[in-house]
Amino acid sequence: MCHQEIHILAVKLSKNVPGSLQYLCYYNRARSQVEKGLTNDVGQKYKAMAKEWSETQLPPNMQQRYVHGNYSNRLELTDFSKLA
Repeated sequence: MCHQEIHILAVKLSKNVPGSLQYLCYYNRARSQVEKGLTNDVGQKYKAMAKEWSETQLPPNMQQRYVHGNYSNRLELTDFSKLA
């Protein structure tokens, strides 16, 4: 993955520090430029990884961690159907 390349390019394009509004505005442009520079093989590999991530469900413990970490109410996850 090209996180470091994207970061460096976003800093260069924005002429500002990481996390600043200008940096964030240029981040997607930097990502697009780096993506265009990838070889066909690497691009295909990343597309396959993205497809796998979108089609594969997270394990239940990871799903719970994500939901609870995003200020959810734990009662939303309770399965009341087993009480009957």
